[in-house]
Amino acid sequence: MTTTSNEMSNGPLPLAELKRWMSDEVYSWIEEGDKKQEELNKELEENSAYNVSNLFGEQFDKEYDTTVPNRIQCWSSSSIHLDGIGGFQSSSDNSNDLDIEENAVSIVFILSESYQGFGDTLWSSARHVANVLVNPSKCRDTLEPMMRQRCSNIEEKTDNKLERSPIYGISFLEVGAGAGVPSWAAMKCGARVVCTDLSDSNRIRTMGECAERNFRQMKENGDVMNGDKTRVCPHDWGSPGDNVLRALNSSGEERFDVIVAADCCYMPWLHEELLDSIDRLLSDVGVAIIAFALHDNTDDDDVWRIVDRAKDKGFVVKVLPSQQLSPPTNLMKSKQGLVHTVRLTKN
Repeated sequence: MTTTSNEMSNGPLPLAELKRWMSDEVYSWIEEGDKKQEELNKELEENSAYNVSNLFGEQFDKEYDTTVPNRIQCWSSSSIHLDGIGGFQSSSDNSNDLDIEENAVSIVFILSESYQGFGDTLWSSARHVANVLVNPSKCRDTLEPMMRQRCSNIEEKTDNKLERSPIYGISFLEVGAGAGVPSWAAMKCGARVVCTDLSDSNRIRTMGECAERNFRQMKENGDVMNGDKTRVCPHDWGSPGDNVLRALNSSGEERFDVIVAADCCYMPWLHEELLDSIDRLLSDVGVAIIAFALHDNTDDDDVWRIVDRAKDKGFVVKVLPSQQLSPPTNLMKSKQGLVHTVRLTKN
């Protein structure tokens, strides 16, 4: 069977093309994961005695669309639409006809094949945070404590780079990133980004491919900014995080100006570990943004206890106004698209 160029572009990039986005240690770990996956795929093929038609009959193929969806997906920011454009199942018939705005930031993302931690969905919180980051006014308001401190340390406040984006040059960390859309938004705004998720080699490989594909777009547009300073690596909440700090700076001494956790609160039993990571990795003048919706997988009050737990750890906590976005799919409740935002600072 001949493979079309479109099919090839939709497939994973070779691991060697992703090497610049990760440490040698992470690269070797993912390489080993790729080998295990290849062996598993081969075993599944050899042991497949029946295909779909054998099991369910030829009529199944006629009635159900078994084509593979586009692996490479797109999302664009919008100053008009809170959802941005793309990345969710819209109930509107003309949702695909929305115009991309002139100054919009367009992002390529890939949903991980690993279902660990639900990285196979672009959640409303991630879209919300990304849309805030690329909107200069909203970004300044949301990150106000860090912005105020940063401006006080800069003698020349009319630097052209700062005019591009309020987060140009800042150190940015996303934890529990999944598809990493906030990370790629920050990358395209010129931040120095470290994108992390749990220790699943497929997840981190996918994030490395997202970094590569978005960087290629930046090069095509003639503006790489700080895109080449992005890194991906695993980070399990509550672990020391030394590898995350070294990903930002080889000395491991610099901590992050901004930390984002988008839809990471649905497991209240991991709140302490999440807050431990933020505490260790956030700079003394940094800002952490925890954005989340309520998914009815547990008691809503348990999810909201992240606020009290953060206060108990010594954070200064502010709950920002909630925003109603569209849930990822039409089967979800509207509350799963209602994004709540909690801002943490150390003083």
